[in-house]
Amino acid sequence: MMKAFFMSETDIFKHAPRDNNALISRRVAAFAVKEVLENNNPLEQVLAGQEDYQSLEPRDRAFARLIAATTFRRMGQIDAALKPFVRQRPTKLVYAALQTATAQLLYLGTPPHAAVGETVAMLKSRGSSKGFANMANAVLRNIVKEGEKYAGAQPPKVNIPGWLRGEWERVYGRQAGRKMAVQLMKDPILDLSVKSDAAGWAEKLGGVQIGAETVRLDKIGDVTALEGFEGGEWWAQDVAASLPVQVLGDVKGKRVLDLCAAPGGKTLQLASKGAIVTAVDKSETRLKRLEQNLARTGLKAEVICADALEWTPQHADFDIVLLDAPCSATGTFRRHPDVLYNKTPKDVANLVRLQDKLLPKAAEFVGLNGTLIYCTCSLQPVEGQPRVDKFLQNVPDFRLIPILEVPSLALPEGTFFKGGLRSLPYYLEDKGGMDGFFIAQLGRKE
Repeated sequence: MMKAFFMSETDIFKHAPRDNNALISRRVAAFAVKEVLENNNPLEQVLAGQEDYQSLEPRDRAFARLIAATTFRRMGQIDAALKPFVRQRPTKLVYAALQTATAQLLYLGTPPHAAVGETVAMLKSRGSSKGFANMANAVLRNIVKEGEKYAGAQPPKVNIPGWLRGEWERVYGRQAGRKMAVQLMKDPILDLSVKSDAAGWAEKLGGVQIGAETVRLDKIGDVTALEGFEGGEWWAQDVAASLPVQVLGDVKGKRVLDLCAAPGGKTLQLASKGAIVTAVDKSETRLKRLEQNLARTGLKAEVICADALEWTPQHADFDIVLLDAPCSATGTFRRHPDVLYNKTPKDVANLVRLQDKLLPKAAEFVGLNGTLIYCTCSLQPVEGQPRVDKFLQNVPDFRLIPILEVPSLALPEGTFFKGGLRSLPYYLEDKGGMDGFFIAQLGRKE
């Protein structure tokens, strides 16, 4: 239990000089949390858009990101800890500062003089928040003394917004909901898809092999500093995101269209297996990352910047079309906990309408006896099987090809349901979990 802590005005400035990197990191984190909650923007986008964030050293940027991500992982418990001591909700930025400071005190092991002092100094440094500095000091002193008690009284599920938690429990069951909530609180791991010799790379990198193609490390850290990065021997990709390509089996020599391809993990997979790949995405920025990874790994693919709904290829008869459709991305919360707070039911409804347009469009590019893969990194049921069912009703030329297993990867029996594949974040929980994914394999009839 942390000891009670009081900070005088003098101590505040002694421990937290106004311009130090620690203070700036905390300001960046608080602003990022406020922006995600207020404008539903992704955390990484908000961070990258801040000049303060860009001015920080890599270590300080990582600290700011860690504070913000931890705040989203523990949002419900943090709010429960603050509730007894915040009688009237302050401005959104000030409350975000209280949330991020509480995350440091309760879950990051930050010394109270640093978390409290620099948060208060941060508020004092801005005219719009200066008047809340004394209030924040008093609130955070109470968090030091009693925050653990109030936060610890709440079950893990309170960290998941109610509208998501209710839907997940209804569809997947309460036990699954509890397990997913526990997974949310854990530090994320790093999965690498390797070109070859997964066992060898697991040994070199001090990780473990997951399935046939994935090496798992227990910490993310600086990916670029790892052995094999410069040589292009692997790329970062969650094991669940690698499954759509794995279920296809041998793709060597086949013409494959990867729609909505960026940032390109599946393109790299396909190319490494000998497929002739065309990668299409409408985001020029995200395609640059794909091109950089192709260059680094020495793999080849035709890269096209275009909207899949408007693009027309010269030869629309691909052996395989893979559509990783834009979705709510709620299945990625292990590494991106902000997705639970930057999406709304309206967002999901809009994405479903887009998916219903993209799926039949993708089907147009599938050649005779070809295969169509539809997948989403979403836990929202409506973004999975119902989209496939609707497509099959409207496009009778296609049939469902049941996915019965993933070679070399032992997944729970419930993973394979109605012919599709549904992974949940607590699968492989003894090894660190995996993203939530939905995959369906469809074939054009003869």
